[in-house]
Amino acid sequence: MPSPSEELKLRLKRWFIGRPKRTDQQNVERLSVASGLAVFSADGISSVAYATEEIMWVLIGASAAAAVYALPVGVGIVLLVLIVAASYTQTIRAYPAGGGSYIVSRANLGTVAGLVAGASLLIDYILTVAVSTAAGIAAVTSAIPFLQGHEVVLCLVAIWFVAWVNLRGVRESGAIFSIPTYSFVFSIFLMIAVGVYKALHGLWHPPVSPGAGFGLVGLGAGGMAAFPGLASGVTVFLLLRAFSSGCTALTGLEAISNGVGAFRAPETVNAVRTMSLERTLLYTMFAGITLLAFGFSALPKPNETVLSQIARDVFGGTNVFYYLVQATTMLILLLAANTAYADFPRLAGFISRDGYLPRRLSNRGDTLVFNYGITLLAALASGLIILFRGSTHLLIPLYAVGVFTAFTLSQTGMVVHWIKEARQRAEPVWRHWWSLFLNALGALLSGMVLMIIAVTKFSHGAWIVLVLIPGILWYFLWVHRYYERFSERLKGLIHEHMTIDDPPATKVILTLGKLSPVIDHSLRVARRMSRDITAVYVAVDPEVGEEYRRKWDLRRHGGVPLVVLPSPYRDVVGPMREYLERIRAENPKTLINLVVPIVATNEPFDSYLHNGTADLILRELRYTEGIVISVVPFYVDMSSHAERVICAWCGPEGEEGLKGTGGTAGEPAGEGSLAGPLPEAPQVLPHSPRP
Repeated sequence: MPSPSEELKLRLKRWFIGRPKRTDQQNVERLSVASGLAVFSADGISSVAYATEEIMWVLIGASAAAAVYALPVGVGIVLLVLIVAASYTQTIRAYPAGGGSYIVSRANLGTVAGLVAGASLLIDYILTVAVSTAAGIAAVTSAIPFLQGHEVVLCLVAIWFVAWVNLRGVRESGAIFSIPTYSFVFSIFLMIAVGVYKALHGLWHPPVSPGAGFGLVGLGAGGMAAFPGLASGVTVFLLLRAFSSGCTALTGLEAISNGVGAFRAPETVNAVRTMSLERTLLYTMFAGITLLAFGFSALPKPNETVLSQIARDVFGGTNVFYYLVQATTMLILLLAANTAYADFPRLAGFISRDGYLPRRLSNRGDTLVFNYGITLLAALASGLIILFRGSTHLLIPLYAVGVFTAFTLSQTGMVVHWIKEARQRAEPVWRHWWSLFLNALGALLSGMVLMIIAVTKFSHGAWIVLVLIPGILWYFLWVHRYYERFSERLKGLIHEHMTIDDPPATKVILTLGKLSPVIDHSLRVARRMSRDITAVYVAVDPEVGEEYRRKWDLRRHGGVPLVVLPSPYRDVVGPMREYLERIRAENPKTLINLVVPIVATNEPFDSYLHNGTADLILRELRYTEGIVISVVPFYVDMSSHAERVICAWCGPEGEEGLKGTGGTAGEPAGEGSLAGPLPEAPQVLPHSPRP
């Protein structure tokens, strides 16, 4: 049974993340299309809240009128969404067990390419959490100005809240995030519908004709006289920068292909349906917001988001519909990090399973989620928030480099996959022409976008990601090499360390604390293990060591000799380790068993009052080669019922009856002083099984 302190930890854990789930419950934990959209698509859907704004931040660097070019840039991004989503649909069908960029690239382009894709996606997921949370808090502070200045703290609270929800399990996170996701979709489509209605009735105020950005002649509020000036103020490089900023709308688009196995059967069909639904919602909402931002002249401001300005103009002020948009935007952005929480641990688990990350990252916790990966993601995202002060605008330049690196490698890998597939089936390659065309087009466009992002955002922070990817790749290879070396070393240890086969004897080393019934009990246990027993006491105080030597009674303690180890530097572990190494060198064929007594009570908060030295010995000596460590617990009932039994045993003397037990009045005998003989009668706090 667990100790009281462990029982308390267990109860707190159950309260915090819920009851454990059986392995065979994984099928119950799977997602439908509706809940899968909330879990895997929240990131992509929520990015429409800030993608248009990031485009305009770049364009207004030339002039406010240059915002008209947001329309052609937006059209380009919509086409890119359609092509990339169609490409990933092919990936889902080809890899029904989960075909993320890491798996596809590694299978078709080699290990290094797969690890580069994996590193890129891990970085992107960390940035997803940081950017989504920062954007969500920006929506909050836009609607509630007095919260401005507290963005970092609010972001950290949001990050760890989403982490907590995910630690409770996949199904729970899907249920919790479905309402905010669909509420956001409803509010945005309501805003777009009202906005388009006003536009059709001439109730909007675009600065120029919407066709001006495409180079078409038309009428607008500023007339065509303004158009020549716009063209002269905008460069191709500026448009490419705006396009690269708007490509943040595609982040998270690959998440469904990573998590095909999380869907209900038929997994592939449900994953494809979810991808199609996400794609449709994404390009429709992004296009609508971009059009309304231009039509209502909503330009980026430091203290108010573009989406907030659109909602206020469309709904005629800060009424209930305005606050509906702001509230759902805040929720979807804060919870959009859930996409990363769903995929980062899963991807880290894949890489860990292949031996390129610590193996514990591939372990599922009590609630069937990768709890180490979830915690690691929250910690890394929190670090980014603190470093960049919770600013979306500062984090965005780092964004999208990783995801388009993964896109490019994944789609290139799919081209190779279809060629291999044709060869394995002895079929002509042209029979897969449509899949080849989609994946080749996706790879080409993703590669072009990656180059654009790397060049246009390099000096704005993209260089950080371009440096991090090789650094993470080096770490992957270092971990893998370590595991290989470790495995090789294990094989060579068969003859080196197998020196205690059928040992002639076992020698027990009993560590001592204060003389008490705990020691008596531990000696009884030690005698069951071996006849060769030595009691060892580390004297951090020379005077106490001499007193201990005088108090040790060979007759009382069954003839067990005592060794007092001096410790002039007051170190308990060092002298003990040296002594064990000396004994082992003198007795190479003897099994040495280090027995460590500990006190255990039924009061959870008592653990920190006991076992300080024992815990230190266990922690520091458990890696000592050739030593077996046995823990001997001494259970003490600290309940009020036990106290009444003790008082009844003491008799009429009451507390005076305790004086001869090695303790003092008010002090448990199990922790008694060295003074006074220990009686042969049953002890005050006898060894008893934990209730």
